[in-house]
Amino acid sequence: MLVYLLFTTAALIIALLIITPTWRLRRRRKQAAKPFPESWHQLLEQRWRLYSRLPDRVRDHLQQQLLVMMAETEFYGCNDLVVTEEMRVLVLAQASLLYGNVIYDHEIDFPNVLLYPDAFVRAGTVQDELGLVAEERHILLGESWEQGKVILSWADIEQNLAQVDSHHNLVIHEYAHQVDGFDGVMNGTPPVAGRAEFTTWPRVMQSAYDDLCQRIDDGDESFDAYATTNPAEFFAVISEYFFIQPHRLNEYYPDVYRLLAVFYRREPLAWHRDA
Repeated sequence: MLVYLLFTTAALIIALLIITPTWRLRRRRKQAAKPFPESWHQLLEQRWRLYSRLPDRVRDHLQQQLLVMMAETEFYGCNDLVVTEEMRVLVLAQASLLYGNVIYDHEIDFPNVLLYPDAFVRAGTVQDELGLVAEERHILLGESWEQGKVILSWADIEQNLAQVDSHHNLVIHEYAHQVDGFDGVMNGTPPVAGRAEFTTWPRVMQSAYDDLCQRIDDGDESFDAYATTNPAEFFAVISEYFFIQPHRLNEYYPDVYRLLAVFYRREPLAWHRDA
């Protein structure tokens, strides 16, 4: 009897492992095939400047991605913020840029989003070299956790949407950390190991990171110094430049731009050509 129960349990687990990915893939394809709401289209046209610059093919693909992400992403309002459909659309439309082909990828899960009305405070403790523990409070605009959570400030998202010349984009930055963590750790190297098109990734990224650190040390202020914090922040910041100011990234580090174009399956230089 025990052997039978063990065999039945194992068979059910195997069946679930086989059926679940297939079911999720079919669900996503069905969701992506739905008509894109005209109200969402009008909202993006009015509030997100980049949206109107996207080529038709890219925009159509983004709309499909957004339909899937809207169906599968949980939002939680913090500090009494009421999360509206418009907020969800504007956040996830930007985030969808980073997901190259999730419609056909059953392995990707989307993080939950904790949305604050403004910058938020995170309290914690820090221990110095003598073992003394002190309380610290940090004012943050966003965070990205390996446990599948993204924390965002709505006020800063609105500011990013209205900006024309700044490379800063909170949504792209924090979701880039999530993409970085697809392999289980946010260390600046997303899951590219073993893929022929990314054999140069470690050398190219390390070279660019070292060069930027030297530039910042020498007083160069033309590139965001936050990228030199560590390799994980470097990846998040260059992802912002890639989508928002691709010309600047291509000017500084063309090999980095080319790798990101392959990785994200996007070519934003073409979107900004006439901007």
